[in-house]
Amino acid sequence: MSDERTDQRLLYVEATLKEIAELAARGRAAFDADIAVARACQYSVIRLAADLDRLGEEWLADHPDVPWRLIKGMRNRIAHSYWLVDDDIVWAVVDVHASELHRSLAAEIDVARARWAAE
Repeated sequence: MSDERTDQRLLYVEATLKEIAELAARGRAAFDADIAVARACQYSVIRLAADLDRLGEEWLADHPDVPWRLIKGMRNRIAHSYWLVDDDIVWAVVDVHASELHRSLAAEIDVARARWAAE
């Protein structure tokens, strides 16, 4: 995959991670009380998995710190077995793991943003 495509896809990942951070900022009480917030969190996990998938197997293999298989597994659970979804796990992804992923990708995202802006 070209650097340009990878950069664009990393910026999609960043946009999704920022949306997840905004949802996390609402707090667990909002997640529990408002079904729209809970569903937005679930959808954001699905979208994050799709964004990461578009980076390709080679990129993911080169980045073992990205828990791709866990994110994909969560995506599959939400999309196909939604009645079995554990809200505590979804909230942990939204509140903790997404921000950890964002921090681990920050340097690459910054490079992607700089290259994208230079074009």
